[in-house]
Amino acid sequence: MKSVYILQHSYELEDAEETKLIGVYTSKSHAESAIERLKTKPGFCNKPEDFTIDEYILNQDSWEEGFSTMTTIQVKNKDNEWQSVEAEIMNDGNYQIIELYQNELLDQFKHLDIVKCENRNGILYAIKKA
Repeated sequence: MKSVYILQHSYELEDAEETKLIGVYTSKSHAESAIERLKTKPGFCNKPEDFTIDEYILNQDSWEEGFSTMTTIQVKNKDNEWQSVEAEIMNDGNYQIIELYQNELLDQFKHLDIVKCENRNGILYAIKKA
């Protein structure tokens, strides 16, 4: 056996993704059979299109790079209004703005700037460059 097949069921649930690891199979056809057995069961029957099968090669890294944790922060745009942008949470508690599409609309803080944020009622607001 050189690879295995991972069967999962994933879907969006409000602000989070719900993922269930169904099983690990020696062939794609075994994983497909599991879908057939489960797709009429409670919960699964409401979202039968959300099954995924992924092949993984044994004894090989499937993730070869590091990772970052992303969040949403508020920054002021050129109209002096707060705008949501994605930001990477840095190890030191600061945030690096990742905004490729609307960067030209931003004012003081832009793509790749590292900023300090203030938490106001669970919402992060960029207040100054780090």
